[in-house]
Amino acid sequence: MPSIKRVNIATAVNALDGLDFQDVPAGGAYLSLWASCVTATDIISVRIGQESILVSASPNIEVAADVVDNDRDQILFREPVPPGKLFIPITATTAVNFLLALEYA
Repeated sequence: MPSIKRVNIATAVNALDGLDFQDVPAGGAYLSLWASCVTATDIISVRIGQESILVSASPNIEVAADVVDNDRDQILFREPVPPGKLFIPITATTAVNFLLALEYA
């Protein structure tokens, strides 16, 4: 199961640019996402191709510096997604942390 974890991400059009696993292969996948942030106004979204999966979610405030806690910070759980390119736009006053896990179908 491929995963991507990033911490201290500032505002980004796509926080996945240039990373492995950004392209979901034929057959699609199940996507799980955990996220935390430094400031309550930070937001995260998820899109695959032109289909929005998550729009302007406000993650939990991080429990400790740069931590994504998989017991409390889950936003999406095994969300089915079609093949395509994943995008994670972030708007951050300070920083956002996230863990993305993909289960290929």
